[in-house]
Amino acid sequence: MTTVSLSPLKRVPSRGRRLGRSAAVVAAVLVVALAGCAKKVDRYEATGSVPDDYRIAHPILIEEQVATMDVPVSVDTMHLTGAIRANIAYFAQSYLTSGAAVIAVVAPSGSPNELAAAAIAVEVEDTLRQNGINPRAIDYRVYRASAEERIAPVRIAFSRIAAGTAPCAPWTDQTASTAANRHYESFGCATQQNLAAVVENPLDLLYPRGMTPADTARRASVLEKYRNGEAFQSDTSRADGGDVAQGVGQ
Repeated sequence: MTTVSLSPLKRVPSRGRRLGRSAAVVAAVLVVALAGCAKKVDRYEATGSVPDDYRIAHPILIEEQVATMDVPVSVDTMHLTGAIRANIAYFAQSYLTSGAAVIAVVAPSGSPNELAAAAIAVEVEDTLRQNGINPRAIDYRVYRASAEERIAPVRIAFSRIAAGTAPCAPWTDQTASTAANRHYESFGCATQQNLAAVVENPLDLLYPRGMTPADTARRASVLEKYRNGEAFQSDTSRADGGDVAQGVGQ
């Protein structure tokens, strides 16, 4: 009788189990890859995904502001000087241009120069009236000053619509090189502040003004030269570099 020895049976994994293990390995690889990408995005921002316009970072705001002018007054001051009257005249022009309804003249009370400041306040009001401000628009007021304020000023103030920006932040970031390839934090802030300071009419930043009527006399003169076949030249081009304008209008 022949004896047959049987070797132990080996368990062969099924196809479903093999697929499950492969999927688990792929998922683990993806998790590691995504984790690496997440760290990379946190460290380096994508340039195109972040707004980098200085007009957005430092916008010009149209808001109500109080325009003020201080006239220092000492205890011995008797009258306004000519230079200060000229400053007040310019301030009065700014008030008339702003369209404000009231301009306030505020004198100190309780300071050592209280009496001198009251007399100067009267001269300030007279100067404002001399520069075209309606007396009814001038409002006389008093503010409390301390005994240490020996030259407490007479203040002139009115409310107006003005343009302005937030203060420029300190340059804490690297301005020479940045890994994100972006502007530094304060880029364009000074330019925006200068534009807001020099603009005459803040509403021009919101929408354009209407067109002014055409100069009919000047237009008729140009058309007459054109009909006669004459060359048109301005006084400036005729004096300096008239050759540039030769033949214009022919």
